[in-house]
Parts: sequence; structure tokens; C-alpha cells
Amino acid sequence: MSSAAAVLAGPFRRLRRFGFGRQSALVAARRVFSTRARTPAHRAFSLLVGSLLIGTGVTLLNQANLGLSPYDVFVSGLQPRLGLSFGQTVWAVSAMFFVIAALLGCRPSRWGIAYVFANGAAIDAVAGLVNDPSTLIGRWSFVGAAIAVIGSGISLVVHSGSTGGSFELLTRAGEIRGLNRRTVRTSLEVGVLSIGIILGGRIGPATVVVALSIGPVLNIASQALEDHAVGRSIRRGNDGAASVGSETLTSASR
Repeated sequence: MSSAAAVLAGPFRRLRRFGFGRQSALVAARRVFSTRARTPAHRAFSLLVGSLLIGTGVTLLNQANLGLSPYDVFVSGLQPRLGLSFGQTVWAVSAMFFVIAALLGCRPSRWGIAYVFANGAAIDAVAGLVNDPSTLIGRWSFVGAAIAVIGSGISLVVHSGSTGGSFELLTRAGEIRGLNRRTVRTSLEVGVLSIGIILGGRIGPATVVVALSIGPVLNIASQALEDHAVGRSIRRGNDGAASVGSETLTSASR
């Protein structure tokens, strides 16, 4: 009994740490992983590529038709009522949350707007390029690929050091008012999931798989980025030391 509890403890700890969807994972990962892009160009590149990867992953989950992450369950419930594409509905929902956040004193930045725009654009662009898988194995393959792509995308967005996505702004607004960060984050995710289910959004087994997998994938992808950044700093330091040593030898020979 105790061994079974120990096996289950790991996934539940990751759920508490990162939440169970792409929006809460983005909020949580910003506090957990500290590596940041060093230049504005690197920052913009990381944000753009990460946003496009997240949008691609959302489309793969959509095409698999086995369930979406909580935020996207909400989007899928609203989509037929708005008569928009999935990506356009993401824009509309994000705009609504941005307005709420602004009214609470946390205005979106240009980086946050760019993040949302790239997400929606990628979702609609990839949807036009990828056919729905015809077999159950193919559908689950799409789910696995989506989780890997979304986790990598979130890591890149966090690495950029700049988003201010809608859930981040709403979480910050709650913190300003003395609320616990994790409580606000979890309440937002549970709230959008609940409303999405009521609206008939696409919930399914993949929703559970995403919830259990997003934490481990984020850990792997973010650690890889941090290791790369540390290795690059070491290499630069060694190059600098070699350069100084070379100059010293040249001066000595003179």
C-alpha cells in the first residue's frame, strides 16, 4: 500500500508544482527555471519559436480528437458559438482575459500580445497542413508528439524571459491582492476547465495524459536549455582565458 502511494506521489507533486495544462505550466515554470535569453534578438527568437511550437502542439491534440488541455477545452467549447477558427477563438479568449487583467491593474505587454498572436496563427496554419490520423495508434502518436512539442515550446517561452500571457497577468493580479500564487493559478485552470466542460468542450483521456506528462517534459526541456546556457558560458570563459593567455605569451616573447 505504501509503495503504491509512493508511486503516485511523484505525479501528484508535479501536478501541484506545474498544474495540469499549458497555461498554468507557463506560469509555474517561470518561477522554477531561471535561465534567460541574453540579448533582445535571442529573446524575440525564443519567444517566437516557443509560441509557434505551443500552437503546433495544440493543433496536434485537436487532430488527435482524444481530449485537450484545460484552457483549450474552454476554447473548443466557445469555438462553435463564436463561429471562428480555433486559432481565432484563442485570440478572442486571450483578449477577454487581457481586458480582465488590465482592469485589475496588470496590462499586457507587447511580448504577451506577440505570444498569443503567434499561438493562434500556428494553430490555424498547422491545422491546414496536418490530416486527422485514421487509427487509434496514430491518434495517440499525435498526443505524444503534442506533449513533447508543447513542453519544449513552454521552456523556450520561459527562456525568453518575456511573455505576460493572460494567466500570468491574472496570477500576478491575484498576488498583488495578497492571494497565494498557486491557488490563483489552480483556480483559473479548474475554472476554465469546468466552464469548458459545461460548454461541451473536448475533454478526454488525453486531458489526463497531458496533466500527468507536462511536468516531466518541462523538466527535461528546461534542464536541457539550462545545461546549454551553462555550457555556453563555460566555453566563452575558456575562449576568453585562452585569448588572454595568448596575448600574455605574445607580450612575453616581445
